[in-house]
Amino acid sequence: MVEKERIMAKDFAELAERAQGSWDPDARAAYDAATIAFEGEVRAREALGAQLASARAAMKLSQPALSEKSGVQQAEISRIERGLANPTATTLTRLANALDLRLEFTPAH
Repeated sequence: MVEKERIMAKDFAELAERAQGSWDPDARAAYDAATIAFEGEVRAREALGAQLASARAAMKLSQPALSEKSGVQQAEISRIERGLANPTATTLTRLANALDLRLEFTPAH
């Protein structure tokens, strides 16, 4: 993060902390629940990205090669692998097909 962004993030964190001081218990509970859900989603996206990167590497494919094979833009593959994207089912299916993988649901616990 560049210095300006770091300062802005610190300023925002301080502003948010001051605002949270006036919240009632219900607002605090809602915020805490949303934070937990968001953090879980971030971890899930990072795990998905790591799985994609690992599968791609196992097939000895570069991102551009996977892009060519799947029809998914290389920049989108990069975002998914870094856990920054929220890919559609269509995108995941195209990537899975290109990597000779199957999408499946597994229990969360």
